[in-house]
Amino acid sequence: MAEEKSIVKKKTLIQKIRTNNKMLHEIYLLIKKNKKWWLMPIFMVFAVLSLFITLAGGSSILPAIYALF
Repeated sequence: MAEEKSIVKKKTLIQKIRTNNKMLHEIYLLIKKNKKWWLMPIFMVFAVLSLFITLAGGSSILPAIYALF
């Protein structure tokens, strides 16, 4: 029996950015429609932390996160 390999296409950077933009737009529409403006600072903090972790690399960022909290 021959093994069947499924071809998995990796998303390009532009496709990932478009997906993230769609998600951010949906979150914004949810906040705007339901008038839950108090959620905006929470999402901003999550965005900054995720950007911080992404740019710094994985495990080397742990001491900085511990220092924050």
